[in-house]
Amino acid sequence: MSSKANGIISSNEITRRKFIKFGATGAATVSLIGMFGCSSTEEPAEPEATEDASSETEPTAEPEATTQVITDLTGAEVEVPLEIEKIADLWHAHNQIVIMLGAGDKLVGTTENFKNRAWANVVYPRLAEVEALVVGSGAGEVNYEEALSLEPDVVFASDEEVTENARNQGLTTVNVMFQDYEGLRNNVTLTGQVLGVDAQAAADAWAAMLDENIDLVASRTEGIADADKPRILHIVSPQSYTMVDGTNTIVDEWIELAGGVNAIETEGNRIELTLEEILGSDPDIIIIGSAKPEDVDAFLADEQFSGLTAVQNGFVYANPEGVFPWDRYSGEEALQILWAAKFFNPDLFEDVDMVQKTQEFYSKFYGYDLTDDEATRILEGELPE
Repeated sequence: MSSKANGIISSNEITRRKFIKFGATGAATVSLIGMFGCSSTEEPAEPEATEDASSETEPTAEPEATTQVITDLTGAEVEVPLEIEKIADLWHAHNQIVIMLGAGDKLVGTTENFKNRAWANVVYPRLAEVEALVVGSGAGEVNYEEALSLEPDVVFASDEEVTENARNQGLTTVNVMFQDYEGLRNNVTLTGQVLGVDAQAAADAWAAMLDENIDLVASRTEGIADADKPRILHIVSPQSYTMVDGTNTIVDEWIELAGGVNAIETEGNRIELTLEEILGSDPDIIIIGSAKPEDVDAFLADEQFSGLTAVQNGFVYANPEGVFPWDRYSGEEALQILWAAKFFNPDLFEDVDMVQKTQEFYSKFYGYDLTDDEATRILEGELPE
């Protein structure tokens, strides 16, 4: 496969990545203080009966540490409690990471966007009880007063302005924003470190699954000639058919790893192009993020796209969406690699059962056993029944 600055090219390369290492302050040191007598050539005087010949001070231990200092994904050092009991998460996508790492029951604050996600409520019914602190899409409008009243031990955020505002309010805030697979891995690792031993173990298990999937896909796609790779157009959502994902993005990474070529040569995440540029890309396969089957039908019926090769062949698909969409910021992106590879090069991945893979992920990381129908609906971008 061809090399890209930020691309995941092969299993060897991904395992050679040097990810951010997060340090932590741990147990306090213990100091010992001794008192010793001086020696002399003269005979020592007999001590009075009421006094000891020598005395010692008992060792004094410093208080056990209750916090650790972590480095967030912007490079800022943040002191966080070692024991996390309450979490406020101001980034829609990161709520999925918290639940995936087994800390969902500690959520006291979330976002309106995440709170309204259908599959998240199926997998984690308690979500209905969690306070929505953010209204709207993107960074949204944050209710800092309500966040303070919940007294969270830690707050997770992605937007720099939101992070700064939260810290100014006295909230211990960790920025976990990322834009590529390396950042996703660091996000999960950091979150595990903040949330404790059990979350760290889940983060390690997730990283092992990611590596396993990357190794499998890379080993089967690395020999595909560039001329034989399908051209892929990834549309961000049905809200705008001309907002797409270009090169040097996490979307571009999974397209290339899965044995495809990004039909958009412009660099950037969620970029707006002209209709002429979209038509000129003439992709072999079109994937629409955050789409339902009816959105795919609407796109196929749109006359302005009727000349595209993908439309003529009926190769337009909704991207899978479970607890969170698979294509960009979700821990479920570990499955996106397999799904895309099977779509782009089905002959190479006939043995990969995506229903089974999805069920295994949900059982392992959410403790939820998907039925075959539920897994199929997630894979097709459908809502639960």
